[in-house]
Amino acid sequence: MKQKTLLTLMMVMFLVLRGYQAQVQATTFLSDTAVNAPLPLQDDDNTFIVWGPSGLELDDYITKTFQERHPELEIVITDQGWDEALRQNLQNAILMGRPPDVVIGENYFRAFAAKGDLLPLDDIIEKYKDDLIPATYVGAVYKGLPYAIPMFTGIFAFERNCSVIEAAGLNCDQPPQYWDDLLSEAAIISNTGAGSYFGYSLQGPGGTAVGSAFRIAVYQAQLGALPCTDETCTIPKFDDPKVIPVYEMLRELVKYTPPGLIDNTNEGQVYEALFRGVSAYQIAGSWHVGWAKTAGCTTCRYSPIPVARGGKTANLLVGNALYGAPSKGRHPELAKEWLELLLSAEAQTRVFTTLGRLPVRRSVLNEIRQTVDDSTATFIDELLNNSEIVLLPQWEANPRQVWAIYNDLLTAVLKTDRPIPEIMDEAQAAFEALP
Repeated sequence: MKQKTLLTLMMVMFLVLRGYQAQVQATTFLSDTAVNAPLPLQDDDNTFIVWGPSGLELDDYITKTFQERHPELEIVITDQGWDEALRQNLQNAILMGRPPDVVIGENYFRAFAAKGDLLPLDDIIEKYKDDLIPATYVGAVYKGLPYAIPMFTGIFAFERNCSVIEAAGLNCDQPPQYWDDLLSEAAIISNTGAGSYFGYSLQGPGGTAVGSAFRIAVYQAQLGALPCTDETCTIPKFDDPKVIPVYEMLRELVKYTPPGLIDNTNEGQVYEALFRGVSAYQIAGSWHVGWAKTAGCTTCRYSPIPVARGGKTANLLVGNALYGAPSKGRHPELAKEWLELLLSAEAQTRVFTTLGRLPVRRSVLNEIRQTVDDSTATFIDELLNNSEIVLLPQWEANPRQVWAIYNDLLTAVLKTDRPIPEIMDEAQAAFEALP
């Protein structure tokens, strides 16, 4: 029992750090099936299976609403993991001929769409297209057709602890706007702190590299230098000279990061350093507002991310949850009906009130914008007004190996003084040597 409890707590923490703050519980709706249970069989035509976080108030609303429409259905929601684990589970289920009717995800839908394993959802997207934040679903577009519906999303902004900044004699009402401003202030704060506080929280590429890669991608996007050759960012290009200024800037930031932080693979501990007054600045996801309050940071404030001079005010979606319908699911039309329910005004409003996440519809975001605090408004404004929102790369071939190569590249940039072009060339050669 203790082991099961520990595993459950670990899963909850993982989802929170990925941006969900979902308070996952080990339950399903209208079924005795437990979270992480074996894949449920669809022996009966009235079994409707959804892969996604369960035990959420929003799941409860959607399930009850759908159940009222279709009382004959037994609706089963199970948690089949996230990221690579979820991808592998879905691939196995498709191969076994037992895919769910609906499946959650973030960065893998194009690959499954390319193999014909997902239903196109253009008829649904078209109804809401003018009201949707485009970046929330373009990651699931393949050959001009969308294959997933966005449910909720997140975006980045710049977070600062005014207590630390003012202790260093700086004005917290004037956050840095450019990279050189940030580097200058980070140096002053670190030197003034003399080991008790530092200028910047920089996450290293250890573990899955997700948190590190997401935030580094924001700086890369500002220079139009994401590490890929194509517009959809599926084919790596690790030797693009345009990205060198980003890596040079990051090397400077390492100097002003609390010791050991870039080696820490626990994202919670990395970003809580700012809440505890050990660090002054960091890139924060939209869930940080609530996280900072819970951690007791009463002087945490938010602003746009500093940009390279001459660069674009680019940003990146994070915790962008989408749902798709496997093409070999038992109930394709019911699956599409379920997916469209996710975009209803009622569901989208509950995204914020029950999950603390950001809706994907402009109309709902504008309504919420009138009621929230200034911190939350900063993130909503980024979603509504930033025309340069990009997505994290979705490597088309050998994703695990490619991410490992990219991890090694970032590690060498942040932890050695080797020439950056040399590191980049080695990474590109390693990619090109993959089968």
